[in-house]
Amino acid sequence: MNLTEALIAVTAEATLLFLLSRLLFGCVISSFADRRGKGFSLAVLRLPGNFVHEFSHCLGFWLCGYRVKRMLLCIFDPQGRGSCRPGRAWSPVTFPQLAIGLAALMPIVSGSLILILTARLLGVGEHVPSVQPDQLLETIWQHAFGFVHALNWQHWQTYLFLYLALSIGAELSPSASDLRYAIPTLIFLALGTWLFFFALGHAHNLQHYRLTMLHWLQESLLQLSSVLAVALVITAAAAALTIIPGLMLQALRRR
Repeated sequence: MNLTEALIAVTAEATLLFLLSRLLFGCVISSFADRRGKGFSLAVLRLPGNFVHEFSHCLGFWLCGYRVKRMLLCIFDPQGRGSCRPGRAWSPVTFPQLAIGLAALMPIVSGSLILILTARLLGVGEHVPSVQPDQLLETIWQHAFGFVHALNWQHWQTYLFLYLALSIGAELSPSASDLRYAIPTLIFLALGTWLFFFALGHAHNLQHYRLTMLHWLQESLLQLSSVLAVALVITAAAAALTIIPGLMLQALRRR
């Protein structure tokens, strides 16, 4: 897989994860809300995923050179959303808008890593398929149903994992406010990266450095694609198991 194919794979996987995450939240998690959009059952389902979501924002700000002033989980937020507010910079060099944009994108990356780590820790890791990113998009549901079929329903770890996979999977996607910051940042990073390699391409004495950087970028994208691919299979499996019951619950509540 070359650099262009790796970039396309990452973009497609991230987009599908975003859509699946929104689908899980809208069709399953929201089914447990009361008329006020709150409730104990909703809080129980959202808490692990919302913690990962907000902690991911915190991690993004810290990596970009900022301390975190406040992290608020959904159960303590009057609006039921949760939030993360950056504080003062710990690094002498910072880029505020870039930090906000990258922090907004962190849930889909760190959340995917935590999904995979959770599977390994609970002993469900052997059921997570080794997926080639260039083959995933055509067979995502085949992989997802294969993952479900391989689960051991006699172990309590399976049910705990599915609960966490549903909760975390439903909170992988950036919120609407996150997207407002993330999209300009993605455009800025894409243009900046293109200009960087364009400049290196016209510097004859830096061709070795350019090839090294291209190889590093390609390998980084391939690693990210592999993580997103496995997280996509897990999230799709959670969706396959819960969307129909969630829709049925919504229909019963409307009566």
